[in-house]
Formats: sequence, C-alpha cells, structure tokens
Amino acid sequence: MRQEGSSQCQTMTTEIKMESRPRARHGCYFSLAFSIGSMGLACGSLWQIPNTTDRITLQRGLFLTSLGFIYFISLTDFCNKYLVETKRGQQFRRKYRLMMSDVLEITNKLVSAIQAFFSFLVGLIVCKSTCAKSFVYASHFLMEAYGWFGTAYFMYDIWSMYKVHTQKIADKLHQLRLTKSQLLSNGHGSKCYYDTTTDTGTCRGDGKVGGNNNGSVPVTPHEICDYDGAYVQMPKDGRWDFLKYVLTHPVMMIHHVFIGTFGLLVVTYIRGGGHCIYSYMFMMEFSTPFVSLRSILSTMRLKDSPAYIANGLLMLATFFVCRVCMWPYVMWRYSMAIDAVSIWSAMSGLPRGCLISIAILFLPQLYWFYLMVIGAIKVFLPKQKLAPFTSIPKNTFTAKSMPTTNIANGNSKT
Repeated sequence: MRQEGSSQCQTMTTEIKMESRPRARHGCYFSLAFSIGSMGLACGSLWQIPNTTDRITLQRGLFLTSLGFIYFISLTDFCNKYLVETKRGQQFRRKYRLMMSDVLEITNKLVSAIQAFFSFLVGLIVCKSTCAKSFVYASHFLMEAYGWFGTAYFMYDIWSMYKVHTQKIADKLHQLRLTKSQLLSNGHGSKCYYDTTTDTGTCRGDGKVGGNNNGSVPVTPHEICDYDGAYVQMPKDGRWDFLKYVLTHPVMMIHHVFIGTFGLLVVTYIRGGGHCIYSYMFMMEFSTPFVSLRSILSTMRLKDSPAYIANGLLMLATFFVCRVCMWPYVMWRYSMAIDAVSIWSAMSGLPRGCLISIAILFLPQLYWFYLMVIGAIKVFLPKQKLAPFTSIPKNTFTAKSMPTTNIANGNSKT
C-alpha cells in the first residue's frame, strides 16, 4: 500500500510539474510582450512629432516615463523567469552553478547594457543632427524624449540593485546554516554542494577547504561581497531594509538620483537647447555593455577565460575614451564654439550650478576608472598564483567551509 501510494504521489508530482511548465513559459513570454509593447508605444508616440526641434510636452513626457517603468520592469521579469523557469534557463544555471542571487545579478547587468545601448544610439543620432547646426544652441526632440523615458531606468535600477543585495544575503545565510549543521553533525570541516535547480544542498565531510565561487579574497562568514567589490557586514537577523541600503551606498545613489532627475529631466526638458553637448553625455554609455559583460562573466566564474581578459581590455579602453576623455573634449569644443581663450576661461564663465553638476558627473568616473585599473593590475600582475580549485561536481555549487564562507560575487557596477 505504501509503495502504491508513493508511486501515485510521484506520478501526481510529475504531472503537476509537466502542467506547470507551459504556464511558466507563458508567464515568461507575457512579460516579454509587455516589454516590447511598451517600447513600441513609446516609439509610436514620437512619430507624431513633425519637426526635430519641437519640444516634448509635460503630458507626453510623463507618458514616456510610465512606459519606461513598464519596459524595464517587465524586461527584468522576463529575464529572471527565463533563467529560473524555462528548460534552457535551468540548463544554463546548472552549467555555471548559478544561485538565485547570481540570476538577479546577471539580469541586472543585461538590462543595464540594453539601456546603455539605447542611450548611446540616441546620443549618436542627436549628435549627427545637431552638432553640425550649433554646438551650443541646437535641440532635438529625441534627446528630451529619452530623457523622460530613461529616467525610469535609474529609479528602477536602485530597487533592482537592492533586490540583488538582499538575495545575496539570503543565499549566504542558507549556506551558513547548511555548513553549520554539518559541522555540528561531524565535528570537522566539510565541503558543501548546493543544487541550484532544486534549491537544496548536501555536505561531504572530507576535512578539505573548498574555493569560493569567484576566486576573490576570502571574507568572514558575516560579510558579503557587494556589487561594487566592497565587503559589506551582514546584519545578525539577515534583514537589510531599503533605507539602510541607500545610506550605505552613497556614491551610487547620488549618481543614479542625480542623473535620473537633474541629469536627464532638468537638463533636457527645462533647459532646452544645447543638445549637441548633452549627446556626448549619452554616448558615454558606450562603455557600459563591456562593464556589464565583465560582471556577467565573473558571475559565471569565467575570470580565467580569454573572453574575460579581452572584454576587460575593451572595457578599460572604452571607459577611458568615453568617460574620462569625453569631458575634456566637450569642454574644448565648447571653448572653441564661444571663442574663449582657453578651456579654463570657458569653464570659469559657467554658472556655479553647472560646475557642480560637471563635478558630480565627472569625479565618479575617475574613481571608477581607478578601481578598474587596480583590478587590471591584479589580473595581469598577480602577486602570487592561487592554487587551482578542486573539481566541482556538475549541477552543484561549492561553498567554503566555516569560518571563511563566501558565496557572493565580487562584481563592479559602474
């Protein structure tokens, strides 16, 4: 009787899983349809504008911002569901031993790269259209339109990064409980394996210490490696409220809030004109896909691959050209346009608020480029070669034994 009941239960479970797969797929592509539809509505609303110099009205701007929120949120939902619920997504997770926090991290970087592509494309179109007319006074409706649409991304991305942060804490706490229970059961070191497809784990006591997931410097069991590569102390109860997250990441918060409000809306809508100058700011995003790809490859534990090295070199080159050298070049073009004696004399004539805005936008680029250079030096000029990791069974995730467990990814979001 027990065997018959067990077989019936297994059959019912299999049928439920088979029935749930189409629903999961429908939910996945339903989000994709929302994303494509919102982008289509945004583009369609711009076809009604007859002249490139026309302004975007407040009503149309708010409509574009609403569509921006729908687009980025539904795109994120599609990517997450695709990796978690579809067959190919689960195969991808098994192959690279991805935990849920890794999935959220990859999705966050993919959406960031897509937004950067749109921003660069808009900047390139506006630059070709306006810079030949007037470097200082020309305008283009596409600049204002994407200013409204893109501001939704920077507000959304703050919440997305927070969700990644909290999921990393949840994943690590799960591993800590798993490792601690094994230590209590056998009294010595253990190697733990985490199955990402079933969200279950097993430990094997062999007295050996495994490697962490990305070869970063080991940390204490009560720390995680955040998106910017800094180690963050975990709260004892495992909870991290949104306000605390904002207060502990001031540079990224200032960057996102400033660009999402003043940088896009105030500059492109209230100021009007000068869109040739602002187009160069949009084209600064050309380096972001390389930054995102670096983080994705790190999350997939491919830091030793040729693709990671090649992408790192491209990231350094594009970031230096598009984000470090871009500002001096724009100021030089501006000084030439107003017939100033030098760049410094042109900058001294700018309003104080404009100079503060330039500093807020430019100084973080220098800081992030400095971090990239330091990271590149560590890759190409390592102090000592680390011992190779032990073989990891397929479909598993390896965590360090206590007390140096680290399951978070040392990724950087610039």
